[in-house]
Amino acid sequence: MQISLLALIILLILLFLLFLLFPAFRLRKRMIGEEKETFVAIDGSTFWSSRWGRVKVYGAESPGEGEPEYEQAKQFLSNMLNSGVIKIVPIGKNKEGAIVAKVLVGGEDLGEKIRKEIEGH
Repeated sequence: MQISLLALIILLILLFLLFLLFPAFRLRKRMIGEEKETFVAIDGSTFWSSRWGRVKVYGAESPGEGEPEYEQAKQFLSNMLNSGVIKIVPIGKNKEGAIVAKVLVGGEDLGEKIRKEIEGH
């Protein structure tokens, strides 16, 4: 009788530990299978990130809505955001509440690319 009581206690302890650890396994699986970050161009120098929210590219200005070449600038940013690995390095926030960040596309400064694109037109 004592052996089966001891076995039952050990079994209960093991089940308890399994239930404690199970959420940790789910969390790890979620982190490993993390969804890909998505980006949507708002204008030629601002975009929305599924991780950061509204992001303003540091060092870049672009035509506003209704201005000439607005759509081209927005399309350029959209193409850049879908062209390589994106790294966002937050610097601060602007008065509109957007994250101001240095953005790298494939290791290259996106702000510089935007400036060159706008100067070329």
